[in-house]
Amino acid sequence: MKNLAKARKFTACPSAAILFFLVTFIFSGSIAAKEAAYQPGELLVQLRSGADIQQMISSLKIAKMHPQKLLSARLNIWLVAFDEQQISGIAALKSVKQQPDVQNVQFNHFVTRRSTIPNDMQYASQWALNNTGQTGGVVDADIDAPEAWDISTGGQTATGEEIVIAVIDGGFDLDHPDLNFWKNTAEIPGNNIDDDDNGYVDDVDGWNAYQSSGNIPNDDHGTHVAGIAAAIGNNAVGVSGVNWGASVLPVAGSSGQESVVIEAYGYVLEMRKRYNESGGTDGAFIVVTNASFGVDFGDPADFPLWCAIYDSLGSAGILNCGATANLGINVDDQGDVPTTCPSPFMIAVTNTTHSDSKNNGAAFGQINIDLGAPGTGILSTLPFNSYGSLTGTSMATPTVAGAIALMYSAARAEIIQAYHDEPAEIALQFREFLLNGVDPIPALAGITATGGRLNVNNSLQLVQLFTLSGFSIVPGELSFGSVEIGFSDTLSLIVRNNTDANATFNILPDTAISNFYPLTDNFTVTAHNRDTVMIVFTPSEPGEINTLLTISSPDTTMTTPLSGSGLAYPVMAVDGSSITIFAKPGETVSRNLA
Repeated sequence: MKNLAKARKFTACPSAAILFFLVTFIFSGSIAAKEAAYQPGELLVQLRSGADIQQMISSLKIAKMHPQKLLSARLNIWLVAFDEQQISGIAALKSVKQQPDVQNVQFNHFVTRRSTIPNDMQYASQWALNNTGQTGGVVDADIDAPEAWDISTGGQTATGEEIVIAVIDGGFDLDHPDLNFWKNTAEIPGNNIDDDDNGYVDDVDGWNAYQSSGNIPNDDHGTHVAGIAAAIGNNAVGVSGVNWGASVLPVAGSSGQESVVIEAYGYVLEMRKRYNESGGTDGAFIVVTNASFGVDFGDPADFPLWCAIYDSLGSAGILNCGATANLGINVDDQGDVPTTCPSPFMIAVTNTTHSDSKNNGAAFGQINIDLGAPGTGILSTLPFNSYGSLTGTSMATPTVAGAIALMYSAARAEIIQAYHDEPAEIALQFREFLLNGVDPIPALAGITATGGRLNVNNSLQLVQLFTLSGFSIVPGELSFGSVEIGFSDTLSLIVRNNTDANATFNILPDTAISNFYPLTDNFTVTAHNRDTVMIVFTPSEPGEINTLLTISSPDTTMTTPLSGSGLAYPVMAVDGSSITIFAKPGETVSRNLA
């Protein structure tokens, strides 16, 4: 038995104060080691950045092995096919794993959508948002949505960004009048051209990872999930989502084979990274993903690419909600993917009822399952302008995703700016606001990490209490990589003033080394603001060069390491009557020798 369960260290904090703590992971418990079912003759391969898939395959000399599909250009993940009549799956996997350019390799596992249980159309209101006992449950066994809506109803951040929830599911009714779907305005529909050069043709409405196209299929499950998170509120139509005004980025790709899931998440990552890299002019401001699907009894060790992608998404600022199994099992012992994936950016959710009990058909785990949320008899949108109630962890998870998106709409402008500067760090802080805000309930004590059920009002109040203090430098260190001698590269540092007074800073390296120098030696940052400092690296000698940059004011002194490597020009020398030839980058130099 493999000890592969994920441990999340969680400490509750009072609502009047915020305690910061570390999330640590240890491996404990026992997950069954049986390999999940996978597609014969296929591997998922992640190469190191810049490595060539065809070159890697050619070096193996395995008959009929070939790249079948690029699943994520940014992560360099490929679907590779081979003939199991020529080589067994285990042998192929071991051979590929030994290649120096291979970062990860695994089988292409089958994935199933988390099943839902249809219910008759008897629910007159949404008890999960405000439980008055209308469905026979316990009064206030809900997420306190009306109280949260007194703070914010969602839609945009304090700085005006359109908040986006990426829902990965089977499909969506894009014409439903009670749903607000994100649109890629940089793409021209139907012209079969990648107009915005993001690697996805005609992705006006999102992406269909089943077909690798922009054509989004219709589906009741995905439409229902989208409505729970973000059905339009206060429009006198149908139901309300947890977040009234967030946009849903529809991505079809929640079942079938694992390669479909990787492609789906790869699209989400690309869109958020493009947003970050363009300063908001491209891509989408995705703050959270929803995954109401998975692999029952899945062992994270067999799914390294799937589990690792949550850290990649997290580094871009995206939290990820995952529905645990619709089985009454302890996933700490028996496994589940994605909810036992060892990433702090994965938030695992189980299903609670209108009586604040755990649904008997929902999985649990004190280590891996973070919290519960209403998921039994949940009224939401269905295709063709209809509504209905469904049950499952699939319904609990978008309740949490919608709450996370709502939290970002409640944050002050300076917090959102800090989120742009340090997306991963602030995203993890929002994770703690979410988990610290739960209502503790006996039914979840000892079987989830928090022992509680989502309370979005508590979490929004924690967001509003959150303040930045002091001064900070982003990033914490600056690496220029390799630069040719005589040439320069320029990178930027952000200096943030989180105090109530203006601050004047002096900046200089700790020695007189001329390899690094700032374009300014003093500057002023106004209260609760930030400024950018440009640092130039001009190497004067080959090899690694390091120094320490000091930024000081009368109230504080901050340091950040600077590093870079000098590259010498290529040199050709001839013995005897010698001749020395220097070549600059990109330059071709030739000499005729008599």
